[in-house]
Amino acid sequence: MNMKTNSSSRTGLISPDPLLQFIFAMFGLLTWLGTMVKMTPDAKLVMGILQLALGTGAFVGSVLNLIKGDPHGNINLILSVILGFAGGVTQICAVAASAMKVHFHPWIMSVILLVGGLYMACFLPLLNKKPFYMWCSHLFVVLGFLCNSLSDLLFVPFLKVIGAWCLFVFALTGLYGGVSMMYMEAGESLPQGPTASDVLHHRSVK
Repeated sequence: MNMKTNSSSRTGLISPDPLLQFIFAMFGLLTWLGTMVKMTPDAKLVMGILQLALGTGAFVGSVLNLIKGDPHGNINLILSVILGFAGGVTQICAVAASAMKVHFHPWIMSVILLVGGLYMACFLPLLNKKPFYMWCSHLFVVLGFLCNSLSDLLFVPFLKVIGAWCLFVFALTGLYGGVSMMYMEAGESLPQGPTASDVLHHRSVK
């Protein structure tokens, strides 16, 4: 997910953050689309392959962040593994199982989403100095993970719909963040709004 705004590092590498924001937004939109639209098996297979391809790009960008010394590269790696590799492999296995008339339940992926969501929730306090919409973006991806996980583990279908909409909001805020970073690279700026700490402190005072 994020979240540096300066363009270069000590190694002279350009920040991959705008690319990562776009890739993770695509993950969110694909998940939302797969939940809201009844997809044919061939479309599901294509989606699984796309998730693997996007996961590879996200993994490379996350490693570049770590090389640059950006601690958010760790969060990006978690997202690339969960949304890209684990999600893509699960999707492809589901299509293969359906073709072979074999029962398939994605409980392993659900456990990964559950642990990943809880793990990433622990990082929310570290984002208090970021713009509030970025903090919300991280919150919505956490909620998306947890809702999708609990939907499959507890057999509560409406939670999957809630999770899909959470990831849709995550995608929109991520796209805005990515565009903002590109503008910063060019020496321009887009409105970022108050920081998360300002908003949360204001609410706590009330």
